[in-house]
Amino acid sequence: MMLTRKKVLGLSVALLVAVGGATANAAPINVPWSPDAAADSEIEFESDGTTYYGSIREAVGERRGAALILPGSGPIDRNGNYVDGGITPNTLAYVAEVLAERGVTTLRFDKVGSGRTGFDPADPPSFIEQVDGAQAAAEFLTDHTGIRGDDFAVFGHSEGGLTALALTERIPDIGKLGLLAPLSLRYFDLLHAQLNRNFDAAVASGQLLPADADGLRGRLDETIAALRAGRSLPYPDDEVLAAVGFSGSNAQFLAEADAVDPAAVAQTLPPGTDVLLTCSEKDLNVSCGQTDRLFDALAGTDVDYARLINASHMLAELGPLPATGLDINVPLPLSSEFRGVLDGWAGKAFG
Repeated sequence: MMLTRKKVLGLSVALLVAVGGATANAAPINVPWSPDAAADSEIEFESDGTTYYGSIREAVGERRGAALILPGSGPIDRNGNYVDGGITPNTLAYVAEVLAERGVTTLRFDKVGSGRTGFDPADPPSFIEQVDGAQAAAEFLTDHTGIRGDDFAVFGHSEGGLTALALTERIPDIGKLGLLAPLSLRYFDLLHAQLNRNFDAAVASGQLLPADADGLRGRLDETIAALRAGRSLPYPDDEVLAAVGFSGSNAQFLAEADAVDPAAVAQTLPPGTDVLLTCSEKDLNVSCGQTDRLFDALAGTDVDYARLINASHMLAELGPLPATGLDINVPLPLSSEFRGVLDGWAGKAFG
């Protein structure tokens, strides 16, 4: 369901999207979608001593705007894939294709450690350096197109939504934002919610004793408190916490990312900024309850809020199937709900 500031949150699921009269569901794609690499131009740019490699997808017909497309957490490449992990939804490449058809030139790039962009294990990037890379990409795209301000958009999926919001603090005249299943809480608050849910599930299934779960919860709370206070990790050798990122090599990234409150940044966006915000009832990573908080913080913007029903966190089509977490490795089609929402919003925002 698409919600705007002119609609009431309690409305039942509608068949129409409140942008340009587009239907909420595009014609179904029954097989996984694959990008046409021949339609892209290879580019490279530098930031903090790292050479990033990416793709420019030129607008079809008259150019009406430019958009930077940012990936989520982990070694995600320009297409939105983690190839080594068998995760290949091609979500970001699809966003580029839709925007190109709407007259928008896009740039997307391989994050550090993915695709052609290198990685130094001895010097992992911080969150600030991640935003530096996004800023360098935005500047490259502006130089390429001559577009900035109202017709310049930044799209971010998952953690990329947090990066996009952080980027608005450096480039305040960004005119449009696409926040796709974005990280909507402070980073540690999200990890705290996710891990406690996992601990509950492990206890319920008999994989973890209640006392052991309580011990993990306590160490998690201490770890978050320490990092927020600028102290070192209290349990650097805890295998469970290290497995989810609370390790010495990742502590700086987490602390810097946690310092950015998505809702607080959203409240500072200029009035009238065009925003697309999405969530899905079957997203196991980011709940609609979390994005509701971000929606409220976007009250001063021109926000369209699409509450999807059957999309996974990677914006794949689950249909009537339940989300299990295993579906991330299944070659599913892209969500028909998401495709309809994206095309409708792009038509309105860049029409």
